[in-house]
Amino acid sequence: MTLENFEISNEASVNYLYHSGTKLGVFEPFSHDNLEITDTFTALKPGFFEWQREFKAISPVSGVRLTLDFSVFHRMDYGQIPAVSYNGNLWGPGNEIKGFSRQGKPWTLAYHRVAVCGATYSESADWSVALWAREGFKGSCALMPGESGVTHRLVAPEEETPQVYILRDKFTEAFESRLDLEKGASFTIMAYLMVRPNRQLHFGWSEMLDEAWHQHKYAHQPRHSGENLWHWGIDYAKNGLWSEEGFFKGFCIGMQWSTEQEKWITNQNIYEIGWCGQNASLANALLADYFRNGSRDSLERGLAVLDVWAEYAPLSNGLFRCHFNRILRPAATALEVQDGCNLGAAATYFFEAVRLTKECGVERPGYRQIALAICDFFVRSQFPDGNLGRAWSNTGECVARDGQTGGFLVPPLLEAYQETGEAKYLETARKAFKFYFQNLSENGYTAAGALDTHCIDKESAIPLLKGSLLLYTITGEPQYLEKAEQAAYYLSTWQWHHTVRYDENTALNKLNYDTFGGTSVSTQHHHQDPYGLVYVVDLLKLATLTNNPIWKERAQALWANGMIGVSDGQLEVMGKLRPTGSQDEGFYHTRWGHWPFNTSQWLVAWPTAFRLEVLRSLSDWSDIE
Repeated sequence: MTLENFEISNEASVNYLYHSGTKLGVFEPFSHDNLEITDTFTALKPGFFEWQREFKAISPVSGVRLTLDFSVFHRMDYGQIPAVSYNGNLWGPGNEIKGFSRQGKPWTLAYHRVAVCGATYSESADWSVALWAREGFKGSCALMPGESGVTHRLVAPEEETPQVYILRDKFTEAFESRLDLEKGASFTIMAYLMVRPNRQLHFGWSEMLDEAWHQHKYAHQPRHSGENLWHWGIDYAKNGLWSEEGFFKGFCIGMQWSTEQEKWITNQNIYEIGWCGQNASLANALLADYFRNGSRDSLERGLAVLDVWAEYAPLSNGLFRCHFNRILRPAATALEVQDGCNLGAAATYFFEAVRLTKECGVERPGYRQIALAICDFFVRSQFPDGNLGRAWSNTGECVARDGQTGGFLVPPLLEAYQETGEAKYLETARKAFKFYFQNLSENGYTAAGALDTHCIDKESAIPLLKGSLLLYTITGEPQYLEKAEQAAYYLSTWQWHHTVRYDENTALNKLNYDTFGGTSVSTQHHHQDPYGLVYVVDLLKLATLTNNPIWKERAQALWANGMIGVSDGQLEVMGKLRPTGSQDEGFYHTRWGHWPFNTSQWLVAWPTAFRLEVLRSLSDWSDIE
């Protein structure tokens, strides 16, 4: 099959799409007694069309619902609604949006809920098909698979039916609106249809993402300088997150508003080495601050954090206790397990701490031993298929194997190889990478990286991007660079390709929040967050290695979006003054949470940690400023 020889043919007032004489699908007609319908098609590239449907009222119309449907004449093997549904979200035990319909009614989703405006994607063994709306469309979309075909739909005006997914595993009543048109008035839906030979399983969406990205014409305009973000982040680490309890010195997981005290207070229930709490990364940021700015206070605090973890958290079998609150409060240890996400972070950041302490003129050889001990445990404990497990008891028993949480151990295993030259680390990492990447290539999604859900998500693919780039650097094998791009394109299905405008009375409007470039969390958690910051540097590397500028643009857009709502000490959100350097975890870009189109009011530690990590990882900030 080639990209040439596409044709749109009108037969008995119905338009069909052909390729080399084979009928692929139909542009479903729309009829209404009081509306005149005009379809206009423009071929932009072979198999890529602009489709304009104008609805003109020949007499007054009230309460109308308009649709634009393209039906494909092949059975769907895989379907995707970017950032919402990955083949129906059948992986995992949750009660998020499952399948493409409920009780016979298709899930219809608002444009602002979807990462590409109104986008739906389907593929069979031979073809991939994508339909999406021009940016500015204020309607909805649906994907409706059947026994012998699948329909891609755009709907106007906006609706979410048969229910609205409003919180994790929770729904509320449908949202519906209708359109009124006076005689002579018209309404137009502008859409794009892309039909491609399916040359690679679960990768055809990459061309849709590229086209939608370029249509936005992104111009990089970060709101804050790197220098300001650095100083504000260090301020938040020291003056907002800093916690001391017993012999512990480190960082709490975040700050929450106390209605009783009418102020922001630290949440000291959890002290975490990685994931949300980011003790190790924040400590490393303080070491870097000493090196950058000569702050003795930063050096002393950074070392104090790492030293207390280094003294009390390592276990004799090589594992590492990832929550210090469990060390301080032994009564809770009966339920204690160590997860791959936090263990990977511990090893990664202790390796980094070795380098940073040397730059600061301090020797801490024990840090290297901690990182290597974690890696050694997984060299010994890897399952025959390559799986590294999701969670382990303190005694070294794997208590959960599903999902891809263990993938977070691949990058530190590769760092262990770079540190020591010992082949066992490279062999373990290669085998694990193959296992975890196989899930993406065969199923079209990754899962169980976000620890507060158990579902398909974005975070679980991040170590695939980082791991493939490291493997390419170490081995020089082209397959790993190709896999890096595949992982990056999957991550890009979670990245917004359009700007959503919000009502004046919302926090997102007051923040001038721009959804473009931001990413959402998972199929269970429908809100944007700045977690994409953690792979900004990786996308910049990918841009250089592939000579493809779109990865640099995506990195820049992640960076720009990821600084929205960072407080300079004067920022007020939802009536509350924010501490310097703090930022919300969640930006409710759609109907989500207790305050749709507002923010979470949870000033968690990780956004600050990831921004500081980007800044200390780049010797030259010109690529992001």
